[in-house]
Amino acid sequence: MSKFTLIGESQGEICMQTEFMKQAYGLVYEIENCLRRYIEQTMQKEYGVGWFIEGPLVMKYKPYNKNYNTFHFHELVSMLRGYPCFVETTDTIYYELTQTVEIRNKVAHSQDISDKEMVLLQRVHKMVMEQVLLKLST
Repeated sequence: MSKFTLIGESQGEICMQTEFMKQAYGLVYEIENCLRRYIEQTMQKEYGVGWFIEGPLVMKYKPYNKNYNTFHFHELVSMLRGYPCFVETTDTIYYELTQTVEIRNKVAHSQDISDKEMVLLQRVHKMVMEQVLLKLST
């Protein structure tokens, strides 16, 4: 038993919320990292090993000024509209991913999310796993 007691919340409620948020974190982790691998693999197929330099150069974009592994989730999502090699990414998946940016930030910063937000996260996770993992395996 903890020395600390939160007013108005039982230990059981706190444990349930912890499990809920652990599930949310797992979904966010898989969505973000799967997306990161999909983008990297697709860009490498399209622009070669030096895709991080070549891609922006070919598209006449400014060069990236940070390491790809440090891109934030919203930056990864925006890449899906910035390069023609992602034309197969449906508008639905793109839209749903943009809807999860705020939820992702809440989870990453230990803020509770609602049941409605969890449902959206689960739906996006399912879409990403079905679409992106299929493309990663080809």
